[in-house]
Amino acid sequence: MSTADILNQLLEQEKQKLDGGVQQVPKEEQEEPDNEIGVVESTLAGVASGLIKIPEGVVSLGAELIDLGADTNNAAKVEKFFDEVNIFDEAAEATAAGKIAEVLVNIGVPGGFAFSKGASLASKAIKAKKQRRYLEANNNNLKEATAAAQKLNKKEKAFKYAAGSLGAGAAEGVFVADVEDVGTISDLFGDTPLNPLALERDGEYDPGRELINRVKFGTEGALFSGLIGGTGATLKKMATRTDSLLKSNSAIDRLLGRIGAGFRPQGKKSKEFFEAERLRVGEKSADTFRAENISKETDKIIDKIFPPLKSAILNKTVGADKTKAYKLLNDTLLSGRPVVNDAGKVTFGKVDQSTLKEYLISKNATPQQVSDIVKGLDQIRDKWGDMFSQLGSKLDEKDLVQFKKLFGDKFKGYLDTSYEVFKKDSLIPLQNYKPSEQAVEEAVNLFQRIARSKGKSMTREQALSEVNSVVKTAKLPRGFIFTKAGKNPDPIFRLPDFFLGKTTADELSEELSSGGITSLKNIKDPERRRVITNLLGKQDNAILTILSGTERLSNLLRGSQFYDNLLEASNKSKAAGKPGLFFETREEAARVFGADNVEEIRYLDPARKYEIGSGNPLNQKYTDDITYEALTTVDKINDKGIGKAIYDNFILYPKATSQIAKTILSPITHVRNFISAGAFAGANGILPGITISPTQLLRDFKDTYGTLSKSNGGELYEKLLKLGVVNSNVRLGDLRNLLDDVNFGETLSQTKGLKSMMKSLSKIKKFGEDLYTAEDDFWKITTFAVESRRLRNAYKKSGISRPKEGFKSFDDQIAEEAAEIVRNNVPNYDYVSEFVKATRKMPIGNFVSFPAEIIRTGTNIVRRALKEINFKTKNDNGELVTPFRRIGMQRLLGFGTTVIGLPYGIQEAYKTIYNVAEDEMEALKRYVPDWSKNSVLIPIRGKDGKLKYVDFSHSNAYDTLSRPIQTVINAVAEGRDDENGIMDDFAVGLIEATKELGSPFISESIWTEALLDISVRGGRTRSGRTLYTDETPDGEKAVKRLEHLINTQLPGSLAQLERLDIAFKPIDIPVIGKTGPEADFDEYGKGYEIPNELAGIFGYRAVEVDPENSINFKIADFQSSVRNARRLFTSPLLRGGVVQPSEIIDRYIATNDALFDSYKEIRKDYIAALKLGANPKELTKSFSNRGLKRDLGAIMKGDFRPFTLSRGIIQAFKENAEQIGIQNPYPLTRNYLRELFRLYNSVPLLSPNLPNVKNIFKEAEKLYPSGTYEKYMETNVPGVSPTIVGPASNLNTTQKTQQEGQKVFGPFDRIFGG
Repeated sequence: MSTADILNQLLEQEKQKLDGGVQQVPKEEQEEPDNEIGVVESTLAGVASGLIKIPEGVVSLGAELIDLGADTNNAAKVEKFFDEVNIFDEAAEATAAGKIAEVLVNIGVPGGFAFSKGASLASKAIKAKKQRRYLEANNNNLKEATAAAQKLNKKEKAFKYAAGSLGAGAAEGVFVADVEDVGTISDLFGDTPLNPLALERDGEYDPGRELINRVKFGTEGALFSGLIGGTGATLKKMATRTDSLLKSNSAIDRLLGRIGAGFRPQGKKSKEFFEAERLRVGEKSADTFRAENISKETDKIIDKIFPPLKSAILNKTVGADKTKAYKLLNDTLLSGRPVVNDAGKVTFGKVDQSTLKEYLISKNATPQQVSDIVKGLDQIRDKWGDMFSQLGSKLDEKDLVQFKKLFGDKFKGYLDTSYEVFKKDSLIPLQNYKPSEQAVEEAVNLFQRIARSKGKSMTREQALSEVNSVVKTAKLPRGFIFTKAGKNPDPIFRLPDFFLGKTTADELSEELSSGGITSLKNIKDPERRRVITNLLGKQDNAILTILSGTERLSNLLRGSQFYDNLLEASNKSKAAGKPGLFFETREEAARVFGADNVEEIRYLDPARKYEIGSGNPLNQKYTDDITYEALTTVDKINDKGIGKAIYDNFILYPKATSQIAKTILSPITHVRNFISAGAFAGANGILPGITISPTQLLRDFKDTYGTLSKSNGGELYEKLLKLGVVNSNVRLGDLRNLLDDVNFGETLSQTKGLKSMMKSLSKIKKFGEDLYTAEDDFWKITTFAVESRRLRNAYKKSGISRPKEGFKSFDDQIAEEAAEIVRNNVPNYDYVSEFVKATRKMPIGNFVSFPAEIIRTGTNIVRRALKEINFKTKNDNGELVTPFRRIGMQRLLGFGTTVIGLPYGIQEAYKTIYNVAEDEMEALKRYVPDWSKNSVLIPIRGKDGKLKYVDFSHSNAYDTLSRPIQTVINAVAEGRDDENGIMDDFAVGLIEATKELGSPFISESIWTEALLDISVRGGRTRSGRTLYTDETPDGEKAVKRLEHLINTQLPGSLAQLERLDIAFKPIDIPVIGKTGPEADFDEYGKGYEIPNELAGIFGYRAVEVDPENSINFKIADFQSSVRNARRLFTSPLLRGGVVQPSEIIDRYIATNDALFDSYKEIRKDYIAALKLGANPKELTKSFSNRGLKRDLGAIMKGDFRPFTLSRGIIQAFKENAEQIGIQNPYPLTRNYLRELFRLYNSVPLLSPNLPNVKNIFKEAEKLYPSGTYEKYMETNVPGVSPTIVGPASNLNTTQKTQQEGQKVFGPFDRIFGG
């Protein structure tokens, strides 16, 4: 029998079962033929249908009121009339998206209008009441009336929300056409006495019940509207008033402020502080960019003259020549004597290149190569001159005199600080500074020899301790040493007092008095100086001098400017009548911040890193506690104990390296990163052929490439760095900060060979980082260029040509506005909130900053677009214009297209191309991994007719925003076969959507997941794949565990490359795949196709669905759910203690409800497998192997197999009763349980659920006291039939209770009898 025949037979059997079954399923709830109405069409129809249902609700309410009084059925006539009028209803019902749209419009339009009107009326009433307070007041009680009015002000918002919520609830109860069809969220929790808002559904029309349900629906609507309104108001308050909340005297307000601050880019810092900080970062980035660019180009030329491979392997003398070349480069770089003029301007002049040129030419360097090297050296010297000049301009007259006098002698020592000990912690393990074994041994011997010469005894361990102290305490001297004669730029460190010989304390400089700290300049003996410089890792290398010197100078200059900018911003704010940040007296600050929130800046920058001349401009001033905290924790060091070190090295560091492996070290990830980043431009309205011509966009691409290639765009790139546009990749930001947190490898030793290898790996990693940054920067620079042009054109067309106040030129204004758009609308690590950044230190989450930035920037795009559409200003002629309306419309179009239109448009197109019906898509969703269930799936039908899919969400940057919407739609679609309406499914969808939204932040990281796979999950992956079993030999198990952990540290491209190797059958690459006949298949015997694997490079590989194999996982889940359902009966009833008969019935009903759901799900899985082309024989074999042949037979027939009490359970009831000395409750329920079994056994699996049966034993237990109930039941309960609550009953509550009691206790019972 074919798959199609089996499917048709299943549907026919279901139909026959329903026709003769106990519970008839309404026609509209039965499975229908394939519906080809698309999502877009259905959604639009839902909007129209929802509008029509608004008047239908009003008319239906009137008909129900008439029916209640006149015992008529006018509501049915109304329903029929509107069914004929509403031509959109059927299309709206075709998809879950359409139904959601219909309900939201039906509820939202009248509800929103009523909320607004209710709030408005409440506001007017409050205002009128306040006016009466004032009018009734005379001179004597005017103060009391004013106070009363102020109280009313505080209550006004609460009254407005309450009135608005009541209005919304009333509107929902009136205007919703069919409240039972819509349902309530309370339906999710069932119809119980503790859930009064669950709707009653008894099948037949009852106007009284309909009206009560409307009241319940409206009541829940009012409560829900109030909750949403109150929550929204609180969030708005936190978002817009965070600064004022943080400075409030109210503890609650300050708490809200702290929470709100955790989710905004600047945290608790003020806007002025954050902007000054961003400027500091941008300026430093521009400084170091120039140095990195020059050093990189210089290094390339040196490598051409002295090839690395040749110097390392073929000719050792080449390595020595290269080292000498770097030293000569360093001497040339620092040659000459710079000139300082009276204004503090520093001019370095040209380098003395004669010695360097002669040496390089002797080593076969070309004149052009020498010229290029010297040009780079001159450029960095010019940069240094400019930076030193900015420092000089900040000095007063006295300091400037010293600066001019001392600069020529000290600049070399200040810039030439290329000691390895001062290098930043490496991002590669073992690469953090550790002196070589030879350097340590020399220092130990030297210390012991000097100690002996002084008559002191020093063991090797003591000497080693002193050597370690030198390395650990080494640092560069404080502050700007060019204005003080006694200061020296050489490193300082701690030495034992005997080391310096007869040098007096006065000669050791002022540092010696603070615990033996001295400077390298005080070591006069050449041999001793050599040993110490080797220990600290001195490098006579121009490349390192360029980098370290520029960084040190930039830190000093930009740090000093940061404090100046803060003070200037504060003064400007105060001059404009706004509260500033800094004040001269505590009293002034207290008036702004409150007395309890003021802090004095006693001594900022204690290490004097940023001190220029007379000192820090903020010292001795007063500010608020939050700004003070931000200022004083900039350079705070977080010490860590052994537990923290273990956590860092074995949890956080592998987390970071696994993420590095899957991103910057993965070539294919680079391709996907570049392509997906293009979505950021699209979301901002840059759509080729729609909002921008392809030719113009190609020109922008070319210009962007030129900027990134650094050949012509170096200055522009520096400008973009200052503006905060580039070099802010979110994923790299996470990695860099995570590795900064851990300091891994700092205590590990380094051999020379290992150190060399680590340097090579570091270069590979750096290349990957640079490439990853360039991929991100490409789209940011392009977006900046397009936004600049759009702004310029918009201003020009509107007749605006003058710059705003605060900008030197119109070009500066355009650049800043375009940069602001890129910073706020394109993911940027500098704008990630502190709360999100902190999660990187947890063992959960992968690149958590990225989804957080998608949420922030997505919101900003919509906000910006709406602002642009509505923005009005006056042009140069005084005319009112809207310059940005066109840009705003383009931005909204781009965002809608990128986030929603493109993904779903591609999906619908492929469904049409491959003729994929909606039921096939639903079947497909049942057989994709959990992480793809709520993805946008692109279906592809193979030559064999079977479906594959591309997970479009996997490469969609904005999936974070669209996935929650899809999750809600899926939840509603899955729950539409029940009788509880849509709202409970909508609530479930919202919960699931929240989980999807939070998943990137709380899911296991790559490394943590692997650890849990081999520990907590016992050899099974989270997706269900088996790594090993309990029967696996211990040795093999250990290997499997190690392999699984190692795989997390391997580049993510390896699996893709192996599939490509298999797909290219004529070529076998032993390193990646296999050789010979085995090379055509993977370890599971599966082959791959070249086109599909090439598409996988871009993130669009089609994944085959294998229902024949996957059904085994479905069966396992089914068996687990069956066991759990049975535990609902056995766990509470067989644990011992008194068990009432009513409890047995309750547990039996609950168990079968759970079982019924399990059977329905496995039946859906079975039918879905058939629809996806699975072989029925293979499916039968899988069920049989699991011992479920009878269950499969029932599933194929559509029969439900209810729970049966085993002999063991019955015996357990008996033994428990005997043990505690009570009558066995089971015999009292036996006949009723048998009837329940017969009832459930007759219900087809296509039914929405099992019949709702009332437990009449509960009534008996209420009526008869303990001790008489059991005997009465034993003698008066014959075989009874369960009473179905629902379509079979149309009696009022009193009649039903009396009738049910008579069935149990007889017609002449004194309570239930007539």
